[in-house]
Amino acid sequence: MKIELAELFPSCAILVKADRAMWTTPLCKEEEQLIEKAVQKRQQEFRAGRHAAHQALDKLSAPWEPLLRDEKRQPLWPTGFVGSISHCRGACVAVCAKANELASLGIDVEPLEPLPKGVDQYIHTSDDHATMAADSALPERLIFSAKESIYKCYYPLIGEHMGFQSVSLSIDADTMSFDFIPSASNTIPFPAELKFHGRFMTSESHLYTGCYLTSV
Repeated sequence: MKIELAELFPSCAILVKADRAMWTTPLCKEEEQLIEKAVQKRQQEFRAGRHAAHQALDKLSAPWEPLLRDEKRQPLWPTGFVGSISHCRGACVAVCAKANELASLGIDVEPLEPLPKGVDQYIHTSDDHATMAADSALPERLIFSAKESIYKCYYPLIGEHMGFQSVSLSIDADTMSFDFIPSASNTIPFPAELKFHGRFMTSESHLYTGCYLTSV
């Protein structure tokens, strides 16, 4: 069954999955300069992500400009637009929206396979372990991927690193949606005036998680 990745987000957001050509087609001079010293694998990932993001922004009628990055290596989106990029082995996606329609968004793609042995102890809270143990059908990287997309969603607003133990996830397998609950030790000021929405879906080879923020 073909999955519709666009369903991770509302219709005001544009999601683009990079095609094969995007991984190798050179970008503009300013963007190529950002990866001139990178290894080939990193260059291909960067190109795929930027090409996908440009296509999404073009569909939103955004003014074209190089997608550069800040001092923390985060993409600099055109004024009035928000976006997120993710890539892993064999897949790259970008999603963008107008800032007056979504406050922020985040996306993550992961291979549909377990995390390396022992890594989950750094990712999962005790509540997350219980959630995963209660439903063996959930993708094994779901907690990791969802927390990655949550971080990407909130970072542009709060500018703070979110450790994996900062939140626990609440997952609804029937609707393929998720929410989060800050841990007791959490100090991150998640904006209370914004409502969180999270969804996930899988293809034959990959897991995709996406989340976005709207006004309450």
